[in-house]
Amino acid sequence: MTLHYSELPARKGRRFCFVGLLFIGLFSAVPVVAAPTADHSQFDALQVPFSDIEQINAACVGCHNVAEDQLHKTLHWQWDIALENGEQYGKLNVINAYHPNIASNSQACGSCHIGFGLAKKITDGIAPAAVDCLACHDTSGEYFYFRFHQDGAECAMCHDDGADAMKQRVKTQGEKYTLSLRAMAQSTGATSTATCGSCHFYDGGADGAKHGDLDSSLFDADFAVDVHMSADGADFTCSSCHQSIDHQLFGSRYQAHSVGDDQGVSALTGARATCVSCHGDRPMQDDKLNDHTDVIACQTCHIPTYARGGIATKTKWDWSTAGDLNRSKRPKVEVNSAGRVSYASQKGHMEYGENLKPVYRWFNGAMVFKAPGAEVNSDGVTLINEIQGSSQDGISKIFPFHQITSILPYDTQSQQLMPMNLAGRSRDAYWNGYNWPKSLKAGAKAAGIEFSGNFDFTESQMSWPLNHTVAPKEQALSCNACHGATSDGLLDEVEGLYIPGRRQHAWLDRYGVLALLVTFLGVAGHGTLRAYFGWRRKQL
Repeated sequence: MTLHYSELPARKGRRFCFVGLLFIGLFSAVPVVAAPTADHSQFDALQVPFSDIEQINAACVGCHNVAEDQLHKTLHWQWDIALENGEQYGKLNVINAYHPNIASNSQACGSCHIGFGLAKKITDGIAPAAVDCLACHDTSGEYFYFRFHQDGAECAMCHDDGADAMKQRVKTQGEKYTLSLRAMAQSTGATSTATCGSCHFYDGGADGAKHGDLDSSLFDADFAVDVHMSADGADFTCSSCHQSIDHQLFGSRYQAHSVGDDQGVSALTGARATCVSCHGDRPMQDDKLNDHTDVIACQTCHIPTYARGGIATKTKWDWSTAGDLNRSKRPKVEVNSAGRVSYASQKGHMEYGENLKPVYRWFNGAMVFKAPGAEVNSDGVTLINEIQGSSQDGISKIFPFHQITSILPYDTQSQQLMPMNLAGRSRDAYWNGYNWPKSLKAGAKAAGIEFSGNFDFTESQMSWPLNHTVAPKEQALSCNACHGATSDGLLDEVEGLYIPGRRQHAWLDRYGVLALLVTFLGVAGHGTLRAYFGWRRKQL
């Protein structure tokens, strides 16, 4: 006899319903790769011989008719975001330690923008325009190269001036431009690590330069490099954690959840781009380790070092030394033993590092960023962004960071950091004329600030929170890494922190043993004397 659901006893029905809901809840927290519901090679609109990529995107929005409006409202399009405290952040408003601003470099920066035809000067926002759909949805692997070269992007923006290491990697990737634009359009599909990484892995001037935990090693990650993105691990793509609604992606560093956020994956909005949302706040089998999660972020132990994938990240950039030309008055490039550019006339001296230990700070998830024209710290290092949090606020946790030091230009009269005009056709662009006064004057004008004409260079520092390249649990920090006598001061710079078992001093140990010995001898001597005089009293 077949027993239908309606015939189940009430208790069994409730049990069946509970188990079903449990399975639905479990699987809703696991990224699922859905089968595509459309074959773009069959659409009539994509059968024509396209002459440029703008035509492709016009065909895309013919069907996806609300996508453009959605994207125009996102941080990816606007480079501008208003926080709850009223601050305006995003690439449009802040300064960084790499290519410090976009106000006068927007056309070069626009090579990664998901639209076309950015103005030469952008200060008030990016107007709605045609959206570049294939920037994120190409699956052929070739569109990215076509887009960059069609737009005439400055080679130095990504190739770090022809570094040998980059040349070798390009050689192993095979020939480019083997597909027609029509074939690229017909290969449209879901986003991937390759499409996200084509921009985010190469920003800051080279592969892996900027963040320290984002580079091309994640395209086909080893398990030891990243347990989440490795095919031998969870086999995630970027969107597994950075999910979206109406093209608005979650997990921006400007709108990051607090590190104290303990909410799980949402049934409505999906992943929250936090460790705890999937793993919970007590994920380990050892209760003593779980007791640390109230003050230690998951990343602190599980990203013990960064830049581990064989690709170095930048640790120092000295713009003050740029402009040194060869005997023929042409730009020159010097390469280090690892094949990375150590000096380029366009950029000055650069230093790199691999397998680096993070810098640790209290972090509540928020940062304060400097804007072009920010005042420099005349007494020391100018912080381009300031990490927010303390041991006393009840929500901060100890978090790992990548730090880069940059030597940047500033106005010696106003004591302001100066934006630089680097790229473009004008002779005012530094990469054309190698003239700092002209470059700084043009950059300041584009950013709407004054420049006195007097400048020098100052040391600055920028910090990036580390969230990617999570190592296997066997490589996580051990107890002795923080508590042992040989911890090498791992957390010494974290203020307001007491760690039992560290900072042992040999002289203190010797005096401690001596004190114990003196105490023992004193007690033993006192006891001996009491016993002796007690015996004497009995003899009298």
